[in-house]
Amino acid sequence: MERGRGRDLGRKKARDKQNALVTREQTKKLLDVLDPLIPQGERSLGELRGSLPSRRTLLHLLEDLVTHLRAMPASSRASRRERKPGVSLEEATARVMSSRRERIVSVELPSWRIKCGSVGLEGYYVRSPLRKLEGQCFLHLVENESLDVLRATGRAVMRGKAVGPFFVDLRTFSREGMVCLNVIRCRVIPAHVSCKGEGVFVLEAQEEAEVRHAWPGDLVGKFCMVVRRDPGTSNACAYDIDQALRGLVSESRGFMMEALKVLSTDHASQSIMERVRGSMQSLGSSFATYMSRLADTHLSLGMDEENNPFVDYYVRMRLPQLVGGFKSNWKRVMKMAYDGGETELGDENTNVHGFVHNQGEEDLLKVTMLYLHSSTGICYFSRRFTTTPMGTLQSVRVFRDGSDEESPRHLYINMVKVAEEDRS
Repeated sequence: MERGRGRDLGRKKARDKQNALVTREQTKKLLDVLDPLIPQGERSLGELRGSLPSRRTLLHLLEDLVTHLRAMPASSRASRRERKPGVSLEEATARVMSSRRERIVSVELPSWRIKCGSVGLEGYYVRSPLRKLEGQCFLHLVENESLDVLRATGRAVMRGKAVGPFFVDLRTFSREGMVCLNVIRCRVIPAHVSCKGEGVFVLEAQEEAEVRHAWPGDLVGKFCMVVRRDPGTSNACAYDIDQALRGLVSESRGFMMEALKVLSTDHASQSIMERVRGSMQSLGSSFATYMSRLADTHLSLGMDEENNPFVDYYVRMRLPQLVGGFKSNWKRVMKMAYDGGETELGDENTNVHGFVHNQGEEDLLKVTMLYLHSSTGICYFSRRFTTTPMGTLQSVRVFRDGSDEESPRHLYINMVKVAEEDRS
């Protein structure tokens, strides 16, 4: 059986290699056809080191394409029948964006809303829940650490300043093997930017993720524990993130609100919650915020029959020792499947999908949850959980798109391990 599997894998690699060769040849032919149709801009001989017949690079070709289209008389753009020989904006854009080799994205600035992406870029999202790239905010396709450089670039362009290449950590999705999130480092090269709100960027992947065929079997034992919010290393509580999420979409369901619902079904917990609610009203404090600080969370990681990870979330009420140290029974909040499908957090307005990151660190489990408008498939929010045997860190950045005046709020909750898995 192992030999047969090895032969199948070898044949698949050979097919992939042949397909990649065909794609490169087709792309080369396409660019060779497009190259003589676009007049060359003035450049020194030292700059002309590209592989196209004109010695231009792909970036040069895109720059000259934009210049050529802007120089075309309005009358020649008004009617296809009267147009002189050449290429239209639609035709030229379609030819460039049809490249399977190049990853190119055209966006509106400073919002970073995607107008279109090349076939090569779209290949990263074939197995994602995103219905299409058009309309998505590019900021949701990168890790939190890359948001600031994108926002700064967009604002610099709108002020008429020159911008150079920069790096981002791009969220992509596995094309084969296990459904997972691949975060790859990309060099982003401005091909064309304008203070009128136009931006075309070429993404050069610095690496490609390896195909994940299975998750390690020992994941289950490493990430089952009782965790509690550490106020010294957290700047928010669960209710704060719920409220931030509802500020974007008012009907969204949050972890803490769901936890309070299940706790209210426990008689002892409900009695204490009512007493706490009364005292909080007199103090003018937020009941939900206070309750989120009294909750313990139990994480229980498992694997389904297809080797996809999932987590069962349980919650209980835990009062301080000064007031008796009461602990309620564990109540199951929900099961979160991380196979890329819809999770239990979704509703009729929002689809929520969970993805495990494909990384090589054994004692680290990263999960990103994407919130999408169910009617359009547009992503509007994401959460990232980084779990180790010592606890889990939840991190979110809250924004609508890159045109927000204020910098995205950064909320994080550090849930430290306080006990081993409770098997009672």
